Amino acid sequence: MYIIGIDGGGTKTVGILATETGQHLAQVQSGPANYHVVGETQTQAVLESVVEELCEKAGVSRASPIRFCLGMAGLGRAVDREVIGKICDKLGIRDSPHGVRRILTHDAHIALVGGTGKQEGVIVISGTGAIVYGINTDGKEGRASGWGYLLGDEGSGYDIAIRGLQAVARAADGRDAPTELTNRILDRLELNEPSELIRWVHAASRDAIARLAEVVFDTARTIDPVAERIVNDAADEHVCAARSVIEQLEFTEPFDVVLSGGNFIHQPMFVDKLRDRLVEIRPEAFLLLPRHEPAYGAVLLAQTQL
Repeated sequence: MYIIGIDGGGTKTVGILATETGQHLAQVQSGPANYHVVGETQTQAVLESVVEELCEKAGVSRASPIRFCLGMAGLGRAVDREVIGKICDKLGIRDSPHGVRRILTHDAHIALVGGTGKQEGVIVISGTGAIVYGINTDGKEGRASGWGYLLGDEGSGYDIAIRGLQAVARAADGRDAPTELTNRILDRLELNEPSELIRWVHAASRDAIARLAEVVFDTARTIDPVAERIVNDAADEHVCAARSVIEQLEFTEPFDVVLSGGNFIHQPMFVDKLRDRLVEIRPEAFLLLPRHEPAYGAVLLAQTQL
């Protein structure tokens, strides 16, 4: 028996092929596989190429018994599982007593299992988007945030960047205090005047906007009060969402809270801010960065059902 774990994202797709004991045999990376982003045809093509390349690299026949676990944004919803299920059927990845068996779940689930290395705990994700998700020892699930960039995703890279851009606009009008964010954001984008941000932001992708969060973090470290307030507010939003999930799941014993996503991996200051805030309300929570990547979390999740 072999295991294929796939993290199908809106930016890239990572696949890992392992033995039933979790021994890593092959890993590949491909383009985005979220059908909301690239469409069903492209999603099918990416998943097929990932599976084919993994088997080829590892010297494993597609006819071998394989447990397949895919984590993808939206797969917590029945309608999305149906769409991806049909794509998997076309690829011969079917849930059957013999041969290939499949698990379709959402990306936060495999990130939690990979991050903690086990089946329970809480994960706080801050990348382009944001979400907090958890599972307790009884298997009960809880979530908060993750409503998307129009309705929420507070504390995400996109949210932090937009607040930085708004601070520049407010400072330009004299509606708020001057901020070093003005010079730093204009320099990063090679613009001359704050008014030029209007055209830029309407033409920019969400990812391009979210990358400006790095400028906000860098500016906050210079003790710029406006940038520091934005980062502090983002940390408060994550703690608010984490507290909601912790209360939903009624954690009482010590439990793990894993911080995942680029804004935690690359911003130690942000991790420290969350740790300081969370320890005040839940001292039994143990904060950590991910032990494994989400694709390997998919492998671990599939292992539990062998």
